[in-house]
Amino acid sequence: MTAANAPTFGRVDPVVLAHRHPDEFTARFMAYLPENRHVFEAFECEAFRVIAKGFDHYSARTIIEVLRHNSALAERGGPWKLNDWHTPYLARLFALAHPEHAGLFEFRVTKAMRQKQEAA
Repeated sequence: MTAANAPTFGRVDPVVLAHRHPDEFTARFMAYLPENRHVFEAFECEAFRVIAKGFDHYSARTIIEVLRHNSALAERGGPWKLNDWHTPYLARLFALAHPEHAGLFEFRVTKAMRQKQEAA
């Protein structure tokens, strides 16, 4: 499955969707996302491949590792090919974009989000 044939009904721009749910994301991720929509789209495509194989629970980190090692995908504006710091937020964004698959990933409070909550 490619990004071109992934489900798109009611598709919302991932940046717009993230801005609608600011409590779910760090400022760093929000700054990263506009230039790296392609990373989210590749993550989304790979998640749909996993779903198509029958998985109803999977690791977001595994998806990033597959993308890192099996593609030429790279993020813009950073020193890394794909930075794992953004993995939890890509998974959260996927769950928001596709609530019918919200249970695919397990979510924990990230260290950055804990610090954000403590500062508030």
